[in-house]
Formats: sequence, structure tokens, C-alpha cells
Amino acid sequence: MTDRLDVASLAPGDRADAIRQFSWSVNGRIEVDLPRNPDRLSANATTYAVGAVKVSKIGWNVARLRRAAAPVDEDMVPHVLVHFQEAGVARIRQGGREGVTRAGDLVVLDNAKPYEVLFRGAMHSVLVRVPTHVLGLRPSLLDQVTAVRLSSERPVVGAAAALFARLARDEAGDVGEAETALFAQPCVDLIRALVSLAVGRDDLARAPLNSTLVQRVQEYVRLHLAEPDLTAARIAAEHHVSVRQLYLILSRAGITLADWIRTQRLEECKRELASSAYQFMTIEAIAHRWGFASAPHFSRVFKAAYGVSPRDVRWQTFGGDSGVAPAAVPHRKGTPEV
Repeated sequence: MTDRLDVASLAPGDRADAIRQFSWSVNGRIEVDLPRNPDRLSANATTYAVGAVKVSKIGWNVARLRRAAAPVDEDMVPHVLVHFQEAGVARIRQGGREGVTRAGDLVVLDNAKPYEVLFRGAMHSVLVRVPTHVLGLRPSLLDQVTAVRLSSERPVVGAAAALFARLARDEAGDVGEAETALFAQPCVDLIRALVSLAVGRDDLARAPLNSTLVQRVQEYVRLHLAEPDLTAARIAAEHHVSVRQLYLILSRAGITLADWIRTQRLEECKRELASSAYQFMTIEAIAHRWGFASAPHFSRVFKAAYGVSPRDVRWQTFGGDSGVAPAAVPHRKGTPEV
């Protein structure tokens, strides 16, 4: 189930309450400071569950969020919050530490303890919330990392940010509950790895990093699918494993790297061939966009995968407006030509 908030459709006088209610559903009952002029209030957000994990994509101009020393809602289940900043600037305080986050940064918070988040203007972020007992980390480890800025320039932070951003884009209603549930454990494992690495416990991070390698490789490939130099060597280097280890781990998951990359590229080509946005782009140009250097080779592998040619997909979608004619039907001997 997806919860949505868009105050643009509400009367100005109702917007503040709607923003507070949404914030409380995500963070528990905390203080929410808003611009005084209700006409200036803006908020667009969604939240949905990925197993025990909740993912929220938020864009708003809230001025401050603050949890007081004693939680207002005594029945609240303690959660770890991972705040991924997509745009804007935030100043985050907890446990005597303060961090300033900008686009691409992550920060971890413990929502059972006092914290404060100050926003400078409009802000866009992804918030991932995991019950503390599900994460299973010692409180002493968690206390060391809250409000510490984690830059996505670090490979593990970048991998976590990419996964969280993708989950925020692909809402449960769009990709299906069964597929979405597959990401629940990788989310938990990546957060464990983030906390462990941030406190210098590489030994504790190793297991969750290994268990999420397949998902991280798949996400990396999706992000760089159109790049012609997307090789096994490059993918392995980006994930700090050998090419042999990369192939071995993927094979255990039933994945052949070259076949999987080709399948993903063919899917993108098929989507664009049937999209009005690319209606007048040549088939060869679309194929080249997704890493197919040879048009004849692309046509062969496309037809082998889908049973129809790229030209026929475009003709079936747009007909005479496609700018191409359907593939010719071979003339059979003894049949009169028309």
C-alpha cells in the first residue's frame, strides 16, 4: 500500500495539518516547523513498505523537524532512519554531533532519541526506515554513526544511495509486491554495512556487502546500461572484486552477465521502439544508444528474443506514422505476387 501527500490539491488552511500528519506517519510524533504563510507551503511525498522497511520519497519546504528529549508517542517502535539527500541542504544534529548534508549524501538517525533536522529552502530526499530490532546492531555502534555525513563518493554509500533512490522511483504499485519484497533484505544488509564501515568495523561490513553484491551489480548495470564500455572488468573493479569472483557470485544467482546485460538493453530498445517520444528516431540510432554497434546484429538478436523484428514492433505500434514499412514477407514459390 502506498501513502501519498500532495498539498497542491488542498486548501491553504488544510496544508499544515496534512504535512504534520504525513511527517508523523514517517517519523513518529515530532515537532514540525513550517513557513507561516500557508500559501507558501509545498509538499509532495509517497511512502510504501518493502517488507519491514518503509521507503519515503519527499519533496517539501518544511523548516525544521525536531524530536524532543522524551518521545511523545510512547508506543512508538524504535527505528533507524537513513536520510538520502537528493537536492537541497540540511543540517542534522543528534548525539552531540552535527552534519551538513547536500545532494548525494546520506546520514543515519535513531528516531528513539532526540534529534533535529534544519532545512535550507526546498528539499528533496529519500527516507528509509528500518525497525531497530530488525537491523540487529549493537546500540554502541549505532550511537557512533548518527548524524555523521556519509558521502556517496564511497562505493558502499553510493550503492546504498542508488538502491534507495531506485526504490523511491519504483513504487510498490508499479513493480509489484513480490518483486519489491526481494529488495527488503538487501536494504537491511546495506544499512548494516553503512553503519559498520562508518565506525571502522570492516569485518562486520563484509558479510552484508557480500550478500548484497548481486543486487548492487544489477543496479550498477542499470545505471550504466547505455555505456559501450560496460565490461565485466569495469563492473568487477567498481565493486572491488575480481572478474572471476564476479562471474562466480552471479552464476550462483543463476545470472550470466553478458546475457543479462543484453536482455536489459533489448528491453530498453523495445520500450523506445514503441514510445512516441522516439517515434522518429531511426531503429539504428536506438540500437546504438543501448550499446548495439551493428544494426544487422541488433535485428537478429531482437527477433530471436521477441519473435518479431524491430521494424515490425514500430509498425505495429505506429503504422504508417512510424516512417518505416513493415518487414517484407518472403515470397513463396508458386504463389502469385500481388
